[in-house]
Amino acid sequence: MDTSSLQDVSVDELIKLTGNFGVLQLICLAFNCMYVINGGFSSTICIFSGMQPNFVCSDGPYPKNKCIDNCTSYTYFQPDGTMVAEFDLACGSRSFLNSMFTSGYWVGFLFGVLLSGHLLDRFGRKPITILNISGITISAFLMYFGNNIYILILFRAMVGFFSSGGQIGAFVHVTEYLPSKNIASVAVLIQVIFAVGEMIAMLVGYMFKEDWKMQYLVAFLPTPFLLLGSILLYPESVRWLLAVGKQTEAVKVADKLATINGYSHLAGKIQLVDTKELSENPALIYTWKDLFWPPKILLLSLSTFITWFAASIIYYGLTYGVQGLSGSIYVNSFLMSLVEIPSFIAYILANKYGRKYPNIAFLFLSGVAVLAMPFVKHIADGKIAVVLSMFGKFGSTAVFNILFFYQVELFPSSVRGTAIGFASMTARIAVISSPFIAKIGDYIPYIIFAIPPFAAALLLFLFAPETNKKNLPETFDEVFARYDTQYTRNRGYSKLSIRSTSLGNG
Repeated sequence: MDTSSLQDVSVDELIKLTGNFGVLQLICLAFNCMYVINGGFSSTICIFSGMQPNFVCSDGPYPKNKCIDNCTSYTYFQPDGTMVAEFDLACGSRSFLNSMFTSGYWVGFLFGVLLSGHLLDRFGRKPITILNISGITISAFLMYFGNNIYILILFRAMVGFFSSGGQIGAFVHVTEYLPSKNIASVAVLIQVIFAVGEMIAMLVGYMFKEDWKMQYLVAFLPTPFLLLGSILLYPESVRWLLAVGKQTEAVKVADKLATINGYSHLAGKIQLVDTKELSENPALIYTWKDLFWPPKILLLSLSTFITWFAASIIYYGLTYGVQGLSGSIYVNSFLMSLVEIPSFIAYILANKYGRKYPNIAFLFLSGVAVLAMPFVKHIADGKIAVVLSMFGKFGSTAVFNILFFYQVELFPSSVRGTAIGFASMTARIAVISSPFIAKIGDYIPYIIFAIPPFAAALLLFLFAPETNKKNLPETFDEVFARYDTQYTRNRGYSKLSIRSTSLGNG
């Protein structure tokens, strides 16, 4: 082959040559949005399936909704079709099982992220995504037939386990097929779509408040279609294939990208030249250890991980704490989800002022709102506390909006999934711990919840670089270039080349 007629192009340049945002990107985005809606629904529906109904001890004329020592049984009503009523979870040691059912999802999620990031970077985006969607489909289906609370907690944890890898994989995959300039807008769209999933959960919870099994059946229905779509339509990531040295497979997928997007004249003309065969030298492939050394990268990683923890502990602490607010749980849940949609302003600010400083501002907003809540929760019948919780939810959602694309922009392709996996792991620790922190007292939980966002803001200010208007890094050399320093371990990375005579539209 005559390499003199070839022109080196990066993946970003290849995407530009094939239409920037074409049919294949739309397919990947639609797939990801369906997955995110299901994730928002699945993580929130437990609020309504495990809602505390009215109850009274059956042994005598006792007050309503009061746990009685040595009560032999309780009668449930209004509504009586929740899990609490079916499995008698209102009082005593069994009330802990209701919290375990909610936390079970996130315990499974936590264990999932411990593996998913590594598996995505080791085996690829597509096969691990298919594996995770298969696991969700089977686990959610089994939940519908569960008749034992302990078995249901196990299945719920399995759904969380497989959901983690699927959500991380789908997001990483879609961003790796986008031009760098579109990643931020798509990340914000995904967060809005997640809020739509939460609102659908509220609607389904209200429609089937007497039948918790129907609530979970609705959550199961889309997953077979997601599985079929992932098998038939889901391409592997070109960035990942190049990052791990699979140049031949990368060329095939690049040809597919060109064909599907209507640039078939480029198919078969995409070649590889002057590459370093990473597959022949495993020592050149990045691993999770590279996220924690040298010190500059260690501080960067810790800054982003703690920021995920901070956003998560406020976001889900307020989401699951909606039952403690005054007013209707359905109205409050809807408002708490609705307030996430205006957080798209984070995208506008991040594009104008950069990723770093708007993120810091929203961390302060959420921290201040949560810190003030205990001092006003008895004022105006609790309405001010509801408003502050909405500000806290808005702020934490805005942080997530920026974090999703900021995290992608900070780390190279071969460890991007692993980095997001570690970040998601710290976020799940926050979710799991928040219900237990909330039981410490009236004021202390809010103080504890407010500390992480303030700490995260300080760490980002000190150690995080700006990534606005920069291409996705493919190596740590490019990451270190943002600090004006040179990374000592030079890594090879393959580029695609297209015959220079074929760069036109025809």
